[in-house]
Amino acid sequence: METHQKTPMAVMMTHGLVRFVCLIILLLLPPKIDGGTLTEYNSVHTAVLSGYNKDARPVTDQNNAMNVTLAFHLLTIANVDEVTSEVVSVGSFSIDWRDEVIQWNPFSYGGTFSINIDESLVWKPPMTFLNPMSTNVGLLGFKQSKIKYYADGNAYWNIADRYQTTCDFDTRYFPFDKQTCSMKIMVWDYNKNEVLMYPSQSVVDLTHYSENGAWVLASTETKFELLGENSVVVFNLNLERRPLFFVVNLFIPVFVMLMLNTLVFILPADSGERVGYSITCLLALAVFLSLVSDGLPQVSKPMPVIGYILATYLMISGLICVETIFILRVHHKEEEEEISPFFMRCYNLFSCGSCKKSSGSVDNLTTEKDLEMTKVAFEIPEISPITWKKISSRLDKICFMTSLASVIIVGAIFFVIVNVKSLS
Repeated sequence: METHQKTPMAVMMTHGLVRFVCLIILLLLPPKIDGGTLTEYNSVHTAVLSGYNKDARPVTDQNNAMNVTLAFHLLTIANVDEVTSEVVSVGSFSIDWRDEVIQWNPFSYGGTFSINIDESLVWKPPMTFLNPMSTNVGLLGFKQSKIKYYADGNAYWNIADRYQTTCDFDTRYFPFDKQTCSMKIMVWDYNKNEVLMYPSQSVVDLTHYSENGAWVLASTETKFELLGENSVVVFNLNLERRPLFFVVNLFIPVFVMLMLNTLVFILPADSGERVGYSITCLLALAVFLSLVSDGLPQVSKPMPVIGYILATYLMISGLICVETIFILRVHHKEEEEEISPFFMRCYNLFSCGSCKKSSGSVDNLTTEKDLEMTKVAFEIPEISPITWKKISSRLDKICFMTSLASVIIVGAIFFVIVNVKSLS
């Protein structure tokens, strides 16, 4: 009785073991790729294309919309040009959809599970960029690439190219700016009720991405939009500029030139080199800014903050030349010429040697000798007369400190502005 009850269980275990062994054997055997023979592969190719209309959507019920998924695989960002508002990216698009016409029984063709068909022979979703750099808006693909079809009708199309798109740059905080550049792809000739395209991933695929030397790809995102009756897939690339090149080759040279320019007030007034030195520094700064202007964003809306900073530095350098000429004119005035009250007040205001009266107490003085000694101690020393040369020397100190402070403050304000913006 016990043996008769265990027999069905044993049979089931035996069948399960056989199926498991068969599965292991199938996994260990080398797989057949696209059929056993070329004849069977060609037979599938001929059968599925027989009577195929590439101008009709391959759905049995034409009232149903086709779902197309799109993914972008970014390889590198070849160029980012703020002057022409151009972004050149290299990558590939992976497009998937289901073709209800191209289907077959793989076991009727020697196990042919997939075939490759030239894109010019079959229907494919027509797609175009909404923001191409070229004025000639063309469709993606159409370069004799192949579409891979599987027996159940799933189609896989991979197209790779060098894509040129436009980007709205905001260079207000150059070179510490961040940009968001988009690649917008729309289905052409079909509305959302016929072909609905949406992203297959939430981000851009960066598996094989190579970094750009001037920009850091901070993050990416993909999203679905509707433009009227058409579906649009947007791939956003969030870029951050690498500022080190501009700091080393722009900010440091300009700052050094301004610092050298402020040293003109330390040169002796009688050396005869002050005017020439200040004008040389001004010309060197102007020539340098002319040389580096091609590398700066050539936009006025919005105006980059660095444009105001460089213009301010150029004005400071020009003002130093004017101050140098004015101080030399004061220095070489005739000593007999009367000093105006304005210069007298300026000299006394910024003079560190102004006379101060000291207060004391003589209540406890008892002898005439102590009183005499106290008068001598509190006697105000004789003040030397103010001359034009002393006034010019005082102006040199004032101009040196104000010029140096203005150069440092202007630079500090710029870095504070861009850092606050980058953290926000």
